[in-house]
Amino acid sequence: KLRDTSSFSISQNEIKIFTKDAKIRDFFVSEPYKVVIDFKKESSFTTKTILLQSLPFVSATLGDHDGFYRIVILLDGHYRYDLENIDGGYSVKLK
Repeated sequence: KLRDTSSFSISQNEIKIFTKDAKIRDFFVSEPYKVVIDFKKESSFTTKTILLQSLPFVSATLGDHDGFYRIVILLDGHYRYDLENIDGGYSVKLK
């Protein structure tokens, strides 16, 4: 569980983020390889990192920013990804 309104599940090359919060933007960062997703937020919280130990997903960091929060998914290498709306949240599929 990432925060009170966000949780996730992992299966092979897919991570699902379950949240009712609206996505603002997403992008990819290299070195180290990360998928970054920003969401609207209503309240503040403490930044935390969760070790996922489910390759290709290494960790997920949830960071509090002014007006939004950010989920950064650290990967074990370079991948392309698709981000889709799913029932109850979003799906990040690596290719």
